[in-house]
Amino acid sequence: MFEGMNGGRLRRPMRGAGPVGFTLIELLVVVAVLAVLMALLLPAVMRARAAARRAQCLNNLKQIGLALHHYHSTHTLLPPAVVWGGPPGEPLGGGQFPVGVFDRVAAGQVTADNPSRVYANWLILLLPELDQRALAERYRAELPVAAPENAGVRTQRLSVLTCPDDDFNTPGNPYVRDALAGGHSNQYARGNYALNMGPGRGCIVELEEGCEDGFHVGKRDLAGENMTLWGDGIGGVNVSFSFKDVKGGLSNMVFVDEIRAGVAEIDPRGTWALGMIGPSITARHGLIAQTEDANGPNNQYENSDDIIGCGELERRLGEDRLAELRMPCWAAVGQPELNYQATARSRHPGGVHVLMGDGSAHFVSDMVNPEVWYYMHVREPAEAFELPFGK
Repeated sequence: MFEGMNGGRLRRPMRGAGPVGFTLIELLVVVAVLAVLMALLLPAVMRARAAARRAQCLNNLKQIGLALHHYHSTHTLLPPAVVWGGPPGEPLGGGQFPVGVFDRVAAGQVTADNPSRVYANWLILLLPELDQRALAERYRAELPVAAPENAGVRTQRLSVLTCPDDDFNTPGNPYVRDALAGGHSNQYARGNYALNMGPGRGCIVELEEGCEDGFHVGKRDLAGENMTLWGDGIGGVNVSFSFKDVKGGLSNMVFVDEIRAGVAEIDPRGTWALGMIGPSITARHGLIAQTEDANGPNNQYENSDDIIGCGELERRLGEDRLAELRMPCWAAVGQPELNYQATARSRHPGGVHVLMGDGSAHFVSDMVNPEVWYYMHVREPAEAFELPFGK
């Protein structure tokens, strides 16, 4: 054998010797540590994602606020909630109902002699201010929104009108306006923001004694002459307001409420291009006189939200399912279903976002005082109130 310089013998390496690996126990420890780290990190990641979605939803409202201010600068008025076409009057119910609440397309009553009357709404009029001038130029303003020529506009999904938290605002869940009548051609993209028409009661000041906090019409003959409807909000049917009409101050009044997309194709709520209460307008959502039931954001009273199609919606999904989805509605009994009441709604836990007249956007708790909610939605508040968020 060879000997080294120190007189020792050279040792041969042992056969099979190599890098030492993890034992099974060590691997299990590593896996357990990783699992603990994931469990700790996942809630933080989920919270970060939820915060990002809420921030996007809030930012959308701010963009809409800028658009409203630009529109007002150009026209010295805010847009009407909806442009309603002729002929004048609303013969439905022998003149019991004003214009703007009965949807002939959804009811299957559109004929040459009884046409659709819903034309451009406030969001269609705002398209140029929302960097959607090309889409606005495609809209045929002389035709109803239901016309085939306007299908390319009303079915366009717009990110600025989509709250990422609303999992029903998807391409696969359009509003099919003629579905109740057996059709499937009059489709609309969803949206999550609605103009505040006013929180008052469902009565008409000019026609009903004691109706001091209701809605107004321009003509007392509802069946033959009237063409307008407005409340204490910032826009109505063929009615516009200006900043100077907001006597309580722009920073104290809600211009736009967050709303949810309908939970089925026959549910009209949350439909950005359709100018009716529910689809893109909120109304009758303040409980002061104890006669309205959509009092405040995300109201869960079983008869909250008067919308066309509610009866069929309850038959298809069931009242329990609608309650689970937190989207109740009133199935009219003994009278036609109307788009006549809708409150603010969201998928955010505990509240909704609102846009104030000064362009600021805020989160309002579902537990907001009903009177504060009411006064936040009127042009001329009857008394001073404290906003439920910091200015």
